Amino acid sequence: MNIMKTKEQVVFDIKNEKFKYLLREESTKKNIVDIDVLNKRLNQLKKSNIHSNLRMVGLVFFVILSFTLINYYF
Repeated sequence: MNIMKTKEQVVFDIKNEKFKYLLREESTKKNIVDIDVLNKRLNQLKKSNIHSNLRMVGLVFFVILSFTLINYYF
């Protein structure tokens, strides 16, 4: 005898506390980027990168020059 069991239906209550994250709040504010502010930040970042790269190149040049002078005199 083959008896089919019926599956119980699961009911999700969206108002239940554990499902609060599923509720979406519609945002009326659009995320607009001001191009002038964005360009200013990008230019500051470029300047910062150039300065740090120049410092690193100067440091490496100084270290190589120091080793060269030490090897030349000793």
